[in-house]
Amino acid sequence: TKDDKRFLLLGNGFSMAYNHERFSFTSLLQSAVDNGLIDVESPVYKIFQTFDTKDFEEVIKLLETSVMVLKEYGVIEKDDEKKILEDSMALKKHLVDIITNNHPEKITEVPNEEFVNSINFIKDYDRIYTLNYDLLLYWTTMKLGDAIQQKLIEKSSVRLDIADGFHDPYSETTNFVVYGNDSSSQNIFYLHGALHLFDNKYEVIKNTYSRTNKTLREQTLEFLKKDIYPVFVSEGTSEQKKTKIFHNAYLNHCYKSLKGIGRSTQNDSIIVFGTMLKSNDEHIQTAVLENKTKRIYIGVSSIDKISEFEEFINKASQARYLKEIYFYDYRTATVWR
Repeated sequence: TKDDKRFLLLGNGFSMAYNHERFSFTSLLQSAVDNGLIDVESPVYKIFQTFDTKDFEEVIKLLETSVMVLKEYGVIEKDDEKKILEDSMALKKHLVDIITNNHPEKITEVPNEEFVNSINFIKDYDRIYTLNYDLLLYWTTMKLGDAIQQKLIEKSSVRLDIADGFHDPYSETTNFVVYGNDSSSQNIFYLHGALHLFDNKYEVIKNTYSRTNKTLREQTLEFLKKDIYPVFVSEGTSEQKKTKIFHNAYLNHCYKSLKGIGRSTQNDSIIVFGTMLKSNDEHIQTAVLENKTKRIYIGVSSIDKISEFEEFINKASQARYLKEIYFYDYRTATVWR
């Protein structure tokens, strides 16, 4: 019924439906190795291995902190210091290259008719949660907002209230907006962060192209030079992802929101598109099973794939709030074309 809430959980399949080749890579570190940016014999790669991480930000900070500590002890040669700091700077550049090389540079690269389809795909949900950190969902919500403003779409026919929780922080307009940490004004949640969100130490900021006229690549490189990193959880185990989420106010808020949706007295539902909720996203699986939504609709490519959800179905049968699980053929959804 109209009173029942509908929530959408997006995975990488949403982006791959736009362009399979551009968005099919699974690991930033592996992508850097495959593209010859990082040599597996290099000290930098060995640091990733030693600290059991695939987090570029963590390794960059390790390199820079190590130099500071060794300098204080007077046990580092100038050449060594230079080499480590050069590796740190190279990693920042690699990070920008990897996350922007496959990404459309500007919103205008995506044809308008494809945005019409993606708008129709998202507009009938009360809230959207995404595991993707690319800009495709952000651009779609911007296009939806424009369409409503230009009266191309009646606001009354759209369930989704486009609100991501960011606002102008100061009386004077700045190049960025700041996260307000106010759940009442947020319906779009980037569970693993996004490339347009940056951790500016005491606040999470969102850079906007309309205010800066700078591309994603330019903005990201500029911020990294100032040690301001994009807020995103790229890969690793579910535990590693969870650690990063719990240590970031924005990510933690988004995760808690997913865990808290639904009303036990209603037939609220969550539609899962583009993710198989595998073991490295067990924290997301847990949030979906612990919230109060009654119906879970999961997109699969074939009936055979349903068997991969046996454990999930078993956990759902023991969940505190009763769950009904349905599977649908995700290829029946027109996402972009």
